[in-house]
Amino acid sequence: MQQVLCPQCGAPVSFLSAASVMAVCGACRSTLLKDADSVRRIGEVGELLEDYSPLCLGAAGSFERRRFTIVGRIQLRYEAGFWNEWYLWFDDGNDGWLSDASGQYAITHQRRAQMRQPVPAFDAIAPGSEFKLDGQRFVAADIRTCHATSAEGELPFAFAGGWQAKVADFRSIDAFLTLDYSDGPAVIYVGKAYDLKLMDRATLKTRDQVLERASRVRGAVTALACPNCGGPISIVTAMATQVVCPSCGSTVDCAGDTAYVIAQKKRVDRIETTLKLGQTATIDGADYTLIGLLKCTDPDPEDGSSWVEYLLYSVEAGFLWLVESDEGWDRVRVCDTWPAHAGKHMRYNNVIYGKRWDYISRVDVALGAFNWRVRVGDQTKITDYQSSKGAGLSSELADNELGWSASQGVSGADLAKWFKQPELAKLSSARSKSKWSYSSLALLASIFLVLSNDNGTGSAIAGLFFLWAPALIAEKLSGAGD
Repeated sequence: MQQVLCPQCGAPVSFLSAASVMAVCGACRSTLLKDADSVRRIGEVGELLEDYSPLCLGAAGSFERRRFTIVGRIQLRYEAGFWNEWYLWFDDGNDGWLSDASGQYAITHQRRAQMRQPVPAFDAIAPGSEFKLDGQRFVAADIRTCHATSAEGELPFAFAGGWQAKVADFRSIDAFLTLDYSDGPAVIYVGKAYDLKLMDRATLKTRDQVLERASRVRGAVTALACPNCGGPISIVTAMATQVVCPSCGSTVDCAGDTAYVIAQKKRVDRIETTLKLGQTATIDGADYTLIGLLKCTDPDPEDGSSWVEYLLYSVEAGFLWLVESDEGWDRVRVCDTWPAHAGKHMRYNNVIYGKRWDYISRVDVALGAFNWRVRVGDQTKITDYQSSKGAGLSSELADNELGWSASQGVSGADLAKWFKQPELAKLSSARSKSKWSYSSLALLASIFLVLSNDNGTGSAIAGLFFLWAPALIAEKLSGAGD
């Protein structure tokens, strides 16, 4: 480790990584360029936006049986939010990056071997595009043009605020690939999705450290005065990047120290929902707060439908969605690892999922806090899959990203227990009811058969048997699956 004094303020600055060429002084935010045994000041960086992430400089962990330490960070912002890239120094002398975006993590390192196949141009990549590397099929998940707004610690390059980054992220089950076009020709980074349980817990941020650094407690639910109407808005501090005021409908950016109005709305859509903003629940031992809700619609003129999506946040467990539709309730989480194609089906965690249907999800109403910038009118193409036991899997395709989420039906008894509201027990899971039961359809067909039968009683009885037997068997099997 090399330690120098900041030429601007005299504070000590350490270089742990031999690959680092620049560091940010923690005292005065000066950017220092390392030159042999000395450093020189080349500017300064803006303040970091503190968020809900427990990661910090000095945090340590392991990846593929190798130990690493976080020595630096850059923060990148795009139209709908921001994320962190943490610079890692491994004990074996190699470096890498830990991507930290909305509770999903991946560790990558630069691939230095020459490519045998051409790399696509940045503008030619779209969500769902395929790219093969060493015979492995990767699917484009996220394509962004963003700006690096701030940094801290050590970095392997000279950082300048406002620097534009062009990156495309690809996924293949748990494998992760990034094509970085920021400096022209694509630089390739490869790695895997990462679980923070592999970090040394004692080295992560504590509640008191977040309070000291950010002047607010990570995950605390507090009131923000709407800059447009002055009405109170409950938000999860150090988490939400955007909040929609339930009083006036204004969209408010609250990622920094000062909240400001992004867009005003003349009229607030009043909707009645089963669950309300600010409600709390205990799910699998973790305490959650309902921070945001969306009313969504499938605009299909022939077979449209509406549903409500509730966003919950837990300091311990991160984000969770509850979805309420005409079919019942679902519990949904974003997939950290991706499914793979299995013929016409999808395989996820060694379970086969068959395709159900495609449809469009359009946001009609958005209220509360979100970790990305949501807009009324946003549309996403959804493809739903289902396993033989009723578990759900969905792909979600938007203009710049593709994602996967896994779902499971939730009973009213579960909801009543989680939210401590006995009246919720009467609600049904999304897999436990439908508009028509098998017996209902058989009954209608039976009436039609009897009324239209011209071949005698024997034929009618035989027809009724072949109608009702499959219906009763199907309902028996369906009940067993639940």
